[in-house]
Amino acid sequence: MTTNTTTKTTKRRSSIRLCAAAALTLAVSGAVHAQSSVTLYGVISTSLEYVSNSRGSHQFALANAGMMPPRFGLRGVENLGGGNKALFTLENGFNVTNGAMLGGGIFGRQAFVGLSNNRLGTVTFGRQYEEMTNSLWFATAANAFAGYGAHIGDNDNMFFTNRFNNAVRYASPTLDGFTVAGSYAFSNTTQFSNNNGFSGSLTYMNGPLKVGAAFTQINRRTNAAIPNLTSGAVDSTGWGFSSPFVTSPGGAGTNQQRIMGVGGTYDFGFFNVIADYTNVLYNYSDSSGLRLQNFEGSVYKFITPAFEMGLQYVYTVGNYSSGRGVHYNQVDLASHYLLSKRTELFLIGIYQRAAGPNAYAQIYTASPSSGKTQTLIEAGIMHKF
Repeated sequence: MTTNTTTKTTKRRSSIRLCAAAALTLAVSGAVHAQSSVTLYGVISTSLEYVSNSRGSHQFALANAGMMPPRFGLRGVENLGGGNKALFTLENGFNVTNGAMLGGGIFGRQAFVGLSNNRLGTVTFGRQYEEMTNSLWFATAANAFAGYGAHIGDNDNMFFTNRFNNAVRYASPTLDGFTVAGSYAFSNTTQFSNNNGFSGSLTYMNGPLKVGAAFTQINRRTNAAIPNLTSGAVDSTGWGFSSPFVTSPGGAGTNQQRIMGVGGTYDFGFFNVIADYTNVLYNYSDSSGLRLQNFEGSVYKFITPAFEMGLQYVYTVGNYSSGRGVHYNQVDLASHYLLSKRTELFLIGIYQRAAGPNAYAQIYTASPSSGKTQTLIEAGIMHKF
């Protein structure tokens, strides 16, 4: 009897230990799992589009995007403890109308990994936006409501057109509303400044007010030894999705682009205002240059909780070193109707007028106009996930 009782007690204790060990394992596993997350996100946007003058003719089309360029991505965060986190983002752009991949690679929009500390800030490595995009995106109506109402050719890169390859970026924690950020993009060649770039910013946010200042410089010089520079900071000879300024009047390419800008937004409660000023210098390989100045003022308001309207005005003035001047006036009127928090319908009209010798209108993503004016109207749907 004693032997049987002892044996049963030993077995019972062993079972209890096994159960406790299993419960502890599950608890630890659950805790580790809870500290790590990977999020799939994206935007799908398309529209019926009319362009009044596309190389001399009217154009009707089913267009990719219309509001935000379509993309999908993976965003991951791992809690390392002690206020430290590991993070990554992988993001791809695509064309809704034919399913084609955009951005020059499987993760052509963004691809970076890094570390974050609550007190020290965040450092990331990879293909990333420079600070005119990262830090001043909120200061233009194109990102708030105006769709393709970017400053002509997105010459100041506030509309997410260009990125830095081989980039190291640092962003400080927000202290009393202030955040500092900066990035450097390596040329990845033995010629350190041949296709490299750097950028910096300072932003301030306090309740309804958000303001910021940023600058970016991109250096690109070609030679016989490195003719294409495809592995450098920028991976195309023309910076700007459709910018008419990436070459000089004589056809020379851009050697250097310098951008600086300031902007802000204020929520008055019953309406919001946006204002910005940017200054862009193109230095061409034929020793000529172009300076562009963009001035924007915009206002938008939710008429009802589901219906939003916005009005944007942009004036751009440019002067070539030869003395030739160009001017652009652009007006954008937009309306949005929210079917849900993730899905909305939009109707946007953009009008642009150019002035100056040989100047022509060209709304962002549209083909050049054969004349001084161009109108773009689009009605579409956008879904976020």
